[in-house]
Amino acid sequence: MLGTTLAFSAAPAGAQGEPEWPLERWEGDHRARRSAQQDTGEAPPGLSPPFPTRRWTLCAVYPHLKDSYWLAVNFGMTEEALALGVGLGVREAGGYGQLARQRERVTDCLQETANDALLIGTVSRSGLNDLLAPQLGKRLVLGVVNDIDPQVVRARIGVPWYQLGWKIGRWLAERHPAGGPVARIAWMPGPADADWVGFIDRGFHDAIAGSAVEIVAERHGDTGRSIQRRLVETVLDEQPRLDYLVGNAPMAEAAIAELRRRGREGSTAIVASYLTPGVHGGIMRGRILAAVTDFPVLQGRLAVRQALLALEGHPIEPYVGPAVELVDSASLVRYPAQWMLPPAGFVPVYEIAPPPP
Repeated sequence: MLGTTLAFSAAPAGAQGEPEWPLERWEGDHRARRSAQQDTGEAPPGLSPPFPTRRWTLCAVYPHLKDSYWLAVNFGMTEEALALGVGLGVREAGGYGQLARQRERVTDCLQETANDALLIGTVSRSGLNDLLAPQLGKRLVLGVVNDIDPQVVRARIGVPWYQLGWKIGRWLAERHPAGGPVARIAWMPGPADADWVGFIDRGFHDAIAGSAVEIVAERHGDTGRSIQRRLVETVLDEQPRLDYLVGNAPMAEAAIAELRRRGREGSTAIVASYLTPGVHGGIMRGRILAAVTDFPVLQGRLAVRQALLALEGHPIEPYVGPAVELVDSASLVRYPAQWMLPPAGFVPVYEIAPPPP
């Protein structure tokens, strides 16, 4: 799959010796491939944010702040807002089933004249269209992390979730090519009615097609740890011979203890479709074989950076985000933990005042 990797400085303009962010331009087609645009060797616009010429204030609306993923996004946004000198207000819907509440939060942001831009991590791809479409040409609106109708935002910052499923599926397919011994797996991507699960599921099935990977059990359920633990127990009861448990991060975390309890640690491996602190620790301790990361901290930082660029009149990428990387115990150390995870003990930050004039 062709793509262009962009090297973005990880610090505000002028900083020296900072690591670079591995970013990709993305396309918005139904498979959400990486862009086929080739690197010309010239730095694309937006590599370094300008210093703000005004006391800009951003309003961010998340689906929730109940797990480490959105805490990581929040950490990234707050770190970048502080570094660049812009104000930030954060609101949350309370969960993916709370579209009505998210609409209220978005309306609040739009009604406050002090907010110069809206950064929206939506709970529904098109459920905010009637609120956002009238803002085109009036106020800056950026989609962050979650898939959103591109017609109602200036740009999107994130990764196609299809790629998370495709990346782990392709990795498994390369380990177990057609003609070799069958690899029996249980596939547990998450809740069946969640948009993001649908993207991961399609990517995974496309990637393993034609390989020796065989799904012998498939279970869907809320990503609450207790629910995922029960699903793991059921699958292991039904499948005495299983090569892999593959799926969402809470499943992977719950599977560690359950496999140990049953004495199946050596025969059944665990692979996660995204990274959390628990999955990160499981990989470091050799309990989880591999996972995919989309660097949510960098997504939060990049969203603030792109907002400032746009507000200052600079061009921005229409669809950009981190590269999707598969990590295991050998490759995990290549990437700073602070690109992927909030620090231990981090609590949500809901407001950062812009600096005084």
